[in-house]
Amino acid sequence: MAKKASNYLTLRESRKIIRYNLKQMKYYEKLKRRKRAAEEYTTVMRDEGNLLEIEGLKTCFFTDSGTVMSVNGVTFDVPKNKVVGVVGESGCGKSVTSLSIMQLVQAPQGQIVDGQIRFNSESLGRDEEGRKLAYDIVRMPTQEMYSIRGKDITMIFQEPMTSLNPVFTIGSQLDEVAFLMNPKATKEEAKAQSIEMLKKVGISMPEHTYDCYPHELSGGMRQRVMIAMALAGNPKLIIADEPTTALDVTIQAQILELLRELQKSQGCSIMLITHDLGVIAEMADEVVIMYAGRVIERGTAQEIFHSPLHPYTVGLQKSKPLITSKAGEPLYSIPGQVPNPINLPDTCYFRNRCDRCVQKCGEKYPPDIRVTDTHTVACWLYGEEE
Repeated sequence: MAKKASNYLTLRESRKIIRYNLKQMKYYEKLKRRKRAAEEYTTVMRDEGNLLEIEGLKTCFFTDSGTVMSVNGVTFDVPKNKVVGVVGESGCGKSVTSLSIMQLVQAPQGQIVDGQIRFNSESLGRDEEGRKLAYDIVRMPTQEMYSIRGKDITMIFQEPMTSLNPVFTIGSQLDEVAFLMNPKATKEEAKAQSIEMLKKVGISMPEHTYDCYPHELSGGMRQRVMIAMALAGNPKLIIADEPTTALDVTIQAQILELLRELQKSQGCSIMLITHDLGVIAEMADEVVIMYAGRVIERGTAQEIFHSPLHPYTVGLQKSKPLITSKAGEPLYSIPGQVPNPINLPDTCYFRNRCDRCVQKCGEKYPPDIRVTDTHTVACWLYGEEE
C-alpha cells in the first residue's frame, strides 16, 4: 500500500524550521535597530498626486509550522483627499497590510521582508531634479518612525474596548496624545484640546465623557473616542481597520457619516478596511480587492460594483443579502476554501474555487491585466501575458 501523505512535521523538520526562523528573525530585527542615514530610507514618489504608494509589499510570519506569507506582493496607491476601500474575507491580509504601513506587525515573528511603502511627506521637499521626496517606511528605522506614526499617519483599530486602557479615564488617554503632539503643552491646554476633539467627533457631553472610564461608554462612544485620538495630530492619512464591525446599524451609519465629514473638513485620505461591501459602496472612491495575501482586482468604486471582473469579486457581491431577495432563498456562498498560506501554489490561488477556470489558470499566477486606465485584474480570463 502507498504511504499516506501526512500533515504532521517530523522532529527533524520541526527543528530545521525553528533554526531557520531564529536566523531570519534575528536578521530582520537587527536591520530595524541599525542606524541609517536619511538617504537610505528616503525615495521619490511615482505620482505626486498619491499620498501613499505600496509596491510589491511582502510581510510574513515565521511560525513553528513554516513561513506564512500574509501579504504577498501587494501593490496599490492611496491618492490625496480620497477614500480607498480594501475588501476581502477574513485572513486575506487586509489588517496585516495596514499594520505594515504603521510598522506595528507583531515582532519578532512578523516581519516585512520586501517591497516599498512610499509616504508623501511635505516636510521632505524635493530632490535636485524636482521630484517629490518620500519616506520609504519599509526601510525606515523604528526610532524615526515615531516622527510620523500618530501624527501624519494614524489608525482606528477594529475593537475600541481592547484598544483603550480600562484603568485610565478617557481624558487621561486623550491628554497623553496631546502631550505627544506638543510636549510643551500645559495640563490645562491638553485638557482643552481633548475636550475640543470630543466635541468634534459629536459627543454631546464632552466634559462628562472626559472623566469617564472606557467601560462606562457605549460601543459607539468608544469608537468616537478612538476617532478623536486619531484626529488629534491632524493626520494626512487615517487607516480605519473595520471601525464599524462591533456596532449596530444605526451607530454604524453615524460613524461612517462622521468619518466622511471629517475627511472632507480635514482634507485627509482614508484607507478603509472592511468586508462589508455596503460600507465600501457608500464611502469609497477607489476599491482594492484582496485574496490570500494578494491584490486580485482594483479600480474605482463604480467599476468594481457595476463591472466586476474577477470571479472572486463577483462571488463577494453575490454573497451579500439584498432586500429584493426571495424569502427562504439560501444566501450564496463561494465554494471551497482558501489555500494553505504556508504552501501557496504557483498558480492562481482562486483556481480550485472558480467555476470559470481555464487551462492557463493551472500553469502560473496571472499578472495584473489593465482593462482601463483605472481598472486592473489578476485573471487569465481578461488578457494574455505580454
